[in-house]
Amino acid sequence: MLPFAFGSFQAAPQQPESLATEATTHVEETFRLLNAPPLWVTILVVLPLTALFAYWSYSGLTRLERPTRIALSCLRWLAILVCLVLLFQPAFETTTYRKTRHQVHVLIDDSASMQRKDRYPDEEQRDALTRLVPGDIGARTRQELVAAILERDDGLLKGLEETHDVRLFRLQRKPVPIRSLAQMTSRGNRTALGDALDLHLASTGNQNLEGVILISDGRNNAGLDPVEVAESYGMRGLPIYTIGVGDPEPPRNAWIVGPPGPKEALREEEVGFDVTLRAEGLAGKNARVELFGSRDGGPFQPLAVQQGELPKDGESQRLRVFHAFREAGDWTLRFELAPQDNESQLDDNQDVRFLRVNDERIRVLYAQDLPTWEYRYIVRGLKRVDPSIQVQAYLADASPRFVQEHSPELEPLQALPRTEKELLQYHVILLGEFPPERIANTEEGIRNWLELLVKFVEFGGGIGFLAGFHPDGFSQVAMPEAYRNTPLQDLLPVVLEDPVWMMAQKREPLPPFRPVLDNPLQPNEILMLQRDPALNRRLWEEGLPGFEVYHPVQRAKPGATVLLRHPFDENAYGKRPIAVVAPYPRGNTFFLATDETFRWRDPYGEIYQDAFWRNVVRYLAQGRLQRRNDLLELSVDKLTIETGDKVRVQLRMLDAELQPAVNNEQPVYLRNQQNDVEKRVLRAVPGEPGSYQASFTMTEAGAYSFLVFANDNPADTVLAREDVLVKVPDQEMSQSSQDRATLERIAEASQSADGAGKYVFLADAGALIEDFRSHKAYESREDTHTRPVWDSLWSLLALLSILGVEWLLRKRARLV
Repeated sequence: MLPFAFGSFQAAPQQPESLATEATTHVEETFRLLNAPPLWVTILVVLPLTALFAYWSYSGLTRLERPTRIALSCLRWLAILVCLVLLFQPAFETTTYRKTRHQVHVLIDDSASMQRKDRYPDEEQRDALTRLVPGDIGARTRQELVAAILERDDGLLKGLEETHDVRLFRLQRKPVPIRSLAQMTSRGNRTALGDALDLHLASTGNQNLEGVILISDGRNNAGLDPVEVAESYGMRGLPIYTIGVGDPEPPRNAWIVGPPGPKEALREEEVGFDVTLRAEGLAGKNARVELFGSRDGGPFQPLAVQQGELPKDGESQRLRVFHAFREAGDWTLRFELAPQDNESQLDDNQDVRFLRVNDERIRVLYAQDLPTWEYRYIVRGLKRVDPSIQVQAYLADASPRFVQEHSPELEPLQALPRTEKELLQYHVILLGEFPPERIANTEEGIRNWLELLVKFVEFGGGIGFLAGFHPDGFSQVAMPEAYRNTPLQDLLPVVLEDPVWMMAQKREPLPPFRPVLDNPLQPNEILMLQRDPALNRRLWEEGLPGFEVYHPVQRAKPGATVLLRHPFDENAYGKRPIAVVAPYPRGNTFFLATDETFRWRDPYGEIYQDAFWRNVVRYLAQGRLQRRNDLLELSVDKLTIETGDKVRVQLRMLDAELQPAVNNEQPVYLRNQQNDVEKRVLRAVPGEPGSYQASFTMTEAGAYSFLVFANDNPADTVLAREDVLVKVPDQEMSQSSQDRATLERIAEASQSADGAGKYVFLADAGALIEDFRSHKAYESREDTHTRPVWDSLWSLLALLSILGVEWLLRKRARLV
């Protein structure tokens, strides 16, 4: 026996509560005979037989009138039919159907390149976007344009949601589900489209996915090849529609990278800032760099201008901008590169740095035994070359009545400074040919003073060692040979030569030599005697007179930087160093293997010798100038980080009695390049009294400063400052235009047999709605249940009613 349906009706469909629901349902109810025979048996056999039986039941009763016989036969037939229907098990069958909408996954590039702002020089593209998003297109980031266009009432997302279940994902390295475009961050430090597509494909499973829409600038710079991954989508029958974001024309962009330093400067000191220029498609164009400055949060004022030339693609050009600051304070510096005609992006044409300019004077102590020519010219030069430098000289061989040389603002020295307090009044100490026995009369006194020098450097001071000359041989030179096996040897940035070898050497006249730059392309700031790098290099290689004597050392210590080398004298470690610098650990040290820089005076006068020693003093003074307060020390573990990375900030603090601070936390302040200040908190480090630290995630690119203010008041004096440069990864910003070719290849590789999958420009994203509109939702049976009728009271009453009517008619006809 097979079920037999007599009729059905539909209930109203149940609408989804939100667009996130992927299906709707509706109910159909049908009356069925669950145990009925096939329809043809019922019509051809059952109904005729039952009718004949009913007719036969009363056909022999001729005494009855014909209408009565017919009525009774009909009632008998109806009763039989009711019994048969009950035997066929009548029931109402309720079926729930689910109408499932196909899914469309929209994958949106969330890398940092989506922060770019494009000018769209092509008029057709610009007009197409302006019709959709009124206003200045160049003022909106790529991500803002994507959100504005896709979320329009007639936009792609609203159109797809009418017929499909739309799921949004943001892409960095892997797809992350999101509810709306407001959750986009544009902070990914790389674009790994291939990895993201591969992970997305692996996670789709058996979902009713109809297609994928990829929205990106196409600049894949990490991971798998997205075109190869797209082929896997094609084999699964999943087309990828790509929407290109950004200017699809060949790149025409120039950008500027701010200088690495300095962070500190003195008032009226001429400061040089080395900015780096890069370009795409604009090689040889004139580059105009302007420097603007804001002191203590005030308005920006123009400070300096420098002209240059944009480099070829893939190369960089360094440009030096000079300015002397007349006012002390905390300066925010903005370096701006003038835009080029038809330049595609302008958001990278400026960079910001911070600079502290103070009124502090650099105090220099220069100790020497005899007044050599080098000594005389260095002292005189330091007294005149820079008003921010004050010098006090000490000649050990001078008579008690001799007035030691000094700057006008200072008193002449009566004796060598011998206490920690006296030494800490200086920023820089220069030691020339100064025998240890001139320091004190006892070994203990000599060692104590040398240990004070080590503390001085550890505290941030700078010390310079000027090798001397002795006609009897190298081993007789006081600096540096007399300081072997003393605390001062640890400060030297060079390793002294073997003393046995030194004693065996005879002082023989050597041909004059001109020292060579160890790094001619990027020389240390000490060696920048000319503003122009090319002229400066030529000056060192051809212009400056050479030296006749020098003191050989074995090599530079690990961590030290060699500035100058001997052109031909060498050992197993290479050409012997002439000038070397090194950090130790908060201060700086400098070693010069000759005392003949005075020879540069012929034919240039004091120009280059004064500039050289001014640079040496400024370099050595950095540690003391940056240390604003002796009671605290602020530091960061990284000076340059990428967006999304963490920087660890540490603070060591003493109270007024030089004891470690005991607070559980200490506030610091974070200042951005708009001069907005935000409070942050450092926690005490367990087991390290007076130490505080915390790590902070830097999500936005820019120049930032961590500050400690007096009395924890941002309006008060700055006690300590550390700058952090947060950069968008170079691989994200190095290619500025949209990679249309890659996006087209992704779409082509994923095309299905019906040709689905293609590339469109962002302004044409709405056209994709028609590509999906023809794909309707499909239905599936969700649930079925029956409600029996045959065993109900109403069924029995119906049968009894019919039999009762028949009995009454039979009684009336006197058949019972």
